Parts: sequence; structure tokens; C-alpha cells
Amino acid sequence: MSAEQQGNGPAGLRKDAPPPGSDATRGGADPRPATPSWIRELDMALTVHPQVLLTGNVRDQYLLPDDHAAGSSPTLAPYSLGGVIESLCAARGYGALAFLDQVHERITLLRLSATVDQVPAVLREFAERDEKWRRGRDSQGTDGTDDEDEPEMLDRLRDAMVGVVHHPGPPIGLVVPYSGRLGSPQAPVAGEAARLFAAAEELGHTARPVQGASAVTPYNTVFWVVERQEELPREFAVGSRAVRVISVPQPPHDQRLAAARHVVGGLARYQAATGGPALTETETATAAKALADSSHGMGSSEVMAIGRMALDRNLPVQRLDEAARLYRIGVLDNPWATDELRERIATGEEFLNGKVIGQPYAVRRTLEIFMRSAAGLNGAQASSSPSRPRGTLFLSGPTGVGKTELAKGVAEMILGKDARPIRFDMSEFAEEHARDRLIGAPPGFVGHDAGGELTNAVRANPMSVLLFDEIDKANPRLFDLFLQILEDGRLTDGRGATVYFTECVLIFTSNLGITAAVMGEPPKGEAGTGDAGGSGGTSGTSGTGAAGSTGATEVAPRTNRRPLSRHDDPTVVRQSLREAFDAFFNDSIKRPELRNRFGDNFIPMDFMQEKWVPRILDKAIASVVGRVLEAHGAELTLADDAWEVLRVEATRRLDHGGRGVLTAVESALVNPLAKEVFRTPPRRGERLQVVAIEGDGDGEGYRLEVERWQG
Repeated sequence: MSAEQQGNGPAGLRKDAPPPGSDATRGGADPRPATPSWIRELDMALTVHPQVLLTGNVRDQYLLPDDHAAGSSPTLAPYSLGGVIESLCAARGYGALAFLDQVHERITLLRLSATVDQVPAVLREFAERDEKWRRGRDSQGTDGTDDEDEPEMLDRLRDAMVGVVHHPGPPIGLVVPYSGRLGSPQAPVAGEAARLFAAAEELGHTARPVQGASAVTPYNTVFWVVERQEELPREFAVGSRAVRVISVPQPPHDQRLAAARHVVGGLARYQAATGGPALTETETATAAKALADSSHGMGSSEVMAIGRMALDRNLPVQRLDEAARLYRIGVLDNPWATDELRERIATGEEFLNGKVIGQPYAVRRTLEIFMRSAAGLNGAQASSSPSRPRGTLFLSGPTGVGKTELAKGVAEMILGKDARPIRFDMSEFAEEHARDRLIGAPPGFVGHDAGGELTNAVRANPMSVLLFDEIDKANPRLFDLFLQILEDGRLTDGRGATVYFTECVLIFTSNLGITAAVMGEPPKGEAGTGDAGGSGGTSGTSGTGAAGSTGATEVAPRTNRRPLSRHDDPTVVRQSLREAFDAFFNDSIKRPELRNRFGDNFIPMDFMQEKWVPRILDKAIASVVGRVLEAHGAELTLADDAWEVLRVEATRRLDHGGRGVLTAVESALVNPLAKEVFRTPPRRGERLQVVAIEGDGDGEGYRLEVERWQG
């Protein structure tokens, strides 16, 4: 488009526009946000640096005061980065701006105040070519130029840059919007690209401010724009003193709040115009604040896009936070807002206790956390970042007590009957490169295009229960990732894409502290040092090492140090687990800030007690009975004597938790039953009763006495 057709430029500003949102133009009661600091820095850089590199949030829209809007009430208007640059340059008296258009490989010219003869000759030539190209495209569908006579784009850019920098005045600006596409950040550039960056570096050091009537005049400025500084070609002189590097941050809360007010105001007017209820000032302010809070980590353009999405989905102003969630993760249904989930959580104690036997304390603590999530109150720290995951649990306890089963029960309670947690065995992530497995390799490394296991899983299932098993075995570098997830609810993968964990539940498991030594006399039913291996014990102690074993010839003193066991008081066990948890994060990996992010979500799980053996045993036997019925169509039952043998054997192995009970059933029932069924397969409809179980307990000598009859 020609300069004449562009008129007042990309932002529609008058040529004499002051810097957007200039604080000097405001009254003391003006509710508009202060001009962002990076805009003020950019304005200052025009007089002291010949080149400016803008990085970061450069593709956003910036909601700034529209000082030329009709009426006396303050209004805001969205500006692109080009509009911000144009407005600042116009206020500084720039004559024109040239923009590199990489889509059509053109350099377009926007005149601000200069006449045609006050523009560098090379830019006039480009403007004429651009006009010729436009006319040819509009009339014939071609570019209207002779491609053989057209110089390469990089050559044109170099010529334009030389012409701009050497121009005597009025000052001219050259904007290169996608500077990272001019070369490779991984390999040296050559040819035209090498000549371009060599010329840019030299021109930066030889440029001088434009001569003018005022005491302080700007340079002919080259504006480089790139989202991430590491995307720049290696030859770019980013360390040069002639280049001012300005980072454009994500909008803070006050700017998101201004964008939210802009959105809410438009939606409220539309709602009133279409027959909806009119909103009070209090309702409008509440809706704007909710949108600003729920858009944490987003840009202003995304906040305004949420407004369009709400309009498209017919969501009222009061539900803009739901539109923000929909925009963030793309999930239409929010189970946390349903009565069904609230009912499942309300009755969850019975459900989870049926899944995880022997852990009423852990189940109760778990449900308290999810009641907070369903109520929208994710702890006292929720206000600092509303994008945090819906729930976080750190389950610590002995092996075999149901940590993984509790995670499975949580997934089923929240997501439905067939849901399962996405499990990561953190013992597989102990190496230095484990970070790349989770979030993807950085650009230039093998596997970069594949992404990471964690980020891919959450991107595919934004509402997930993530289980990080044996977290203490992970490489310490991974804990930086978890800190970011727990604080901000998001991660950036190796490809630069953001993955949100806002709707996820994170469950970490560990057996930290189980081997921690405690002071005191041996627990009731236990003698000597047990399986402590003589730690603090006395000579002459012997035994099998199992809790409750006999054979010790000497009673340990009251000050003996020994590992935790199932005979310890649950309060002592929980306190020891908590101390080990604190010591791990404070001393072992030196991440106390991560420990603080878990807060009160640390849940100790108790040792399995003998009173829970019958329930676990019946559940395991029912599973065996179901498999026999499914595989052979036969009905299996156990006589009381056989059941009692299993109970005794399961109790003997209880130091291994619920898994010990399952092992007892496997050894004393399943293995000999498999031999019986293999030798004489049951007929469909036949009944089998295990009358007795005999054996020496070594896992090999168990024999079954089975009675059969046709039902």
C-alpha cells in the first residue's frame, strides 16, 4: 500500500500524535494505566541509540490511551508494535518510516511529515516499485515487475538501511519486524545475509544524530524486532553499544485489568443492546477483575480474544473467567464446576477408602484438598497465581500401602470411571538429560521435533491426573520444572510452545523417611534391632529382620536407634515422614522454595496394620474368583480354614504393606490353584471349593485340597 493510501498509518493516528498514553497529558483522576516502562525506554532510546532491538512480547496488542478520541471520557485503543513505533516517531518529528514486508518481499514507505523530496532516494525508488507492484496485482493478478531485474530482498534491505542511516534529515526510521528470519541462529550466514549484518554493525558505530534546530535530535533509527533474542542470526551484533536491547514484557495485572475493562464494557453494551440485563458498575468491575485474574500470563490481545470467544459462545459477562479457561486449554466442559463432581467429592471418603484400604487419614486429607478446588479456593496462596494446578498432593509412606492406588482413585473420582493417571516413573529420569525427555530437546538437538513426554501428554489431555512416582529419585535439575508448574501452572516446551497445567492434578509419591532412625525402646512385639542391620544395636542380636520376629538374645536399650516400623505410633510415623520431607528439600536438593509450594499438601501414609488384613484379603480373593469365572466359567469359593491360612500368611508378610498381602495370596492360593486348573481344567458351571491350604510357607510347597461338583 502506498504512503498516501496508508493515511495516518497502522494505528490510525494523527501525524502529530504524542507518544501513546503520555503521562504528561493525564489528569490526576485518570483511571487509565500508566504508560508501560518499555515504551518510555523506547522513546528515550530514539535520541541516544541508532539501532533498537525489541524482544519479548512484540506480537501483542497494547491497550493505550486514545488521546484523540471524541468526548471527554478517557478511552483506550489497541496499538500494534508498529503503531507504537509510529506514534513515538511522529511525536519526535520523524519524517517517514519504512517497513520490511517479508510476505511480499517489499519495503513499504509511510510518510509522517516529510515531503517526497525529503525522503531518501532509495526509499522513493522502493515506493515507486511498490506502487507499480500494487497496480499490477490489482489489475492483472501479477506483481507488475520484472523478476529478473528485481534485486534480492536482503540486498534491498541493505540498500534501504544504508540510505536511511546516511540521510541528513528529517529523521527516518526503518522497521524490520521478523529479524530472526533473516538468517540462522545455528549456522553462520553467508552471501547477502553476511553483507547485511556486517553493514548493520558498521552503520551502528558510524551513525550520527540528525542535524536539526532543537538541542536534542534523534538518530535515523533501525528497529529490529524478534520474539526471542536467541532466534537472531549469529552474526547479529547484539552486544554492540550502538544497539539498545529493549524487552517487551507480558502485561502486568493493571494492564490486563485495563484490557478486561475494555472487553467487559463492549460485552455489556452488546448485552444491553440485545435485550439482556444491564450491568451495574459493581458487576462490571467484578467481571473485569475476574477476567484479569484468570488471564494471568496472557497478553492483551489474548484478553480481547477471550471477549470475542465469550460473544461467540454466548457466555454472559459474569462467566468471562470460564471463557478464559476455554481459551487457555480448549476444553469445553469444566468438571470442577459441575454438581456431579461435588457430589463425588462429598461421598468420596467411602469411595476412596474402598480403593485404598487402611489409609483413612490420607483419604480424609486428600478430600479436603479437592473440596478447596471444587469450591474455587486452591489454598491461601491462590491469589498470587490463579493459573496454578487444580490440586497438588505429595504422598509419602512405606512401600505397598496404597500411594499409587490412591492416585488411581483420585483420577477415577475426578475424571470418571475409566480414567487413569498419567504415570511417570521418576527413577527413569535420574540422568542429566532427563529434562529433555519431559519437555523436549532444544532446537538443533536430536529429537527436537518430537516434543517432551510430559508436555505432549498434557497438550493431548489438558485435564489429567499426573502421577510422578518416586520423585526423590529424579535428577535435581527436574525440580526447577516442577517449581514453574506449581507456581505458574505452565511450561514452555523445547519448541517454544506453552503448555498449561491449570486443569491438572499433580500427585508426587515417595518413601522418604521410612528408613529414618527414631529414638526409643523397641516397639511392642519387636526385639533387638530388627532389620536395622545393627545400627545402634547390641552384640549378640539375631533374627530374621522382619518386624515382630523372634530369636533375639538381648533386649535393645531404650536409647536404641531403629528404622520406622508398623508397630510405631502413627503420630510418630507422620512426624518422622514430615521431617524427612523437609530435610530432602532443604538439605539434599536445596530447594526450600519448592517445599513451600507444596504447602500443606504433604500427606503422610500410615504403615499397614493387622486389622486391615481381612478387607485386603477379601478384595484379593474376589479378584481371583472373578478371573476363574471369566476364564473358565467356574465358581470358586474358599472354606473358612483355607481363608484363615491365607490370613496368617498375609499377616506374616505385612511389613511389605498391602503388597505383602497380595504376595501371600499369589504364593499360597494362585500358584497352586493354577497347577490344579492346568492339570484338570474345570468345566463350565462347575463349582470348586478350596477346603484346605497346606504348605511350609516357602512359596513352593503350598498344596490345595479342592472339592469339585457340577452346579
